[in-house]
Amino acid sequence: MSLKSLSKTRWKIESDRVTIYPYGLSYILAGVLAIIFGAGYLFYVQSLQNSMESSMPLLLVLLVIIVLFLGWARTSIEFDVNSGIMRKKLMGFLPITSISFSRIYGISPVSNTMGSYTYRVFKKDNRYGKGILVSCSYVKNDDPNAVAFVDEVIITIHRQLEIHDSPEDFRPQVIDNYTFFNVKGGSYTLKKNRIGSVVFGTLLLAVGIHELTPYAWMGHETNIGRICFLLFTLIGGPSIILAGFTNITLDKTSRLLTRTNPIGIGNKTYSFDNFNGIQTVRRSTNFIYSGTEVQVYFLKSGTQKEEAIALQSFFSTRKVERFVAELNSIII
Repeated sequence: MSLKSLSKTRWKIESDRVTIYPYGLSYILAGVLAIIFGAGYLFYVQSLQNSMESSMPLLLVLLVIIVLFLGWARTSIEFDVNSGIMRKKLMGFLPITSISFSRIYGISPVSNTMGSYTYRVFKKDNRYGKGILVSCSYVKNDDPNAVAFVDEVIITIHRQLEIHDSPEDFRPQVIDNYTFFNVKGGSYTLKKNRIGSVVFGTLLLAVGIHELTPYAWMGHETNIGRICFLLFTLIGGPSIILAGFTNITLDKTSRLLTRTNPIGIGNKTYSFDNFNGIQTVRRSTNFIYSGTEVQVYFLKSGTQKEEAIALQSFFSTRKVERFVAELNSIII
């Protein structure tokens, strides 16, 4: 088995269960750590002239770390058809999560800020939350492992989940009033926090201008760090201000979504007829969750290529669900 195939999602389909192994990359990480730890341990023993007996605690710690990585690589997601329960099993045998099929919404792709995507299991009462990872990370939509995973695993699991669904689970949410849109006749304009955008954008711009003066806090040396900071403040500040005055309007009469701003940069118009779905992107900063962005996809006229437009970002998954419900009630 090659290193590339070892890092991909693996699965086993049996008559009474489907078992998925999404953490194969940990095998490779364990191997890399074993080489690094081995070299470090030999240096510690030979170059520093430590005895095997005195270095035994260090060796045991290093071995435990490697074993933990190997154990995590064996962690599985098991869909038990007979009991109608999904279980996440640490190291392949220790159940740490159990969810009945009747509570599972399905398996959906989730994009991230790096442009890759993974597949996660979501519950019906939290369809836009973190979810439970069931695949490795993919970059290309036509990745052979991703295509096979959808065809062989996801479709099979969804057939079993459908047996446990009830009519109430997928009843459309009735929208009587709109929280995230200003409504005027058949026109729905996305609400914006313009004051916050102006204040934050102006603050960034002011900091950038200050750094161009003789009193700059970062000095006047020409280095990559200072250049990046200046670009971030001098370009980012006006961009944030402009974003606050960018209007996104959905018109039911003309069946058009339009994005406009005072200077005309980035103005777009999309027809509802070319609407191709909604997708959420989970964003993180230094590996810490920083919000979920809601994007809508439209097919380019005369082609099968998609174009995405970001509408809004939320920290609360409940707000994401409400926003998507309002959006669907307008477009669909």
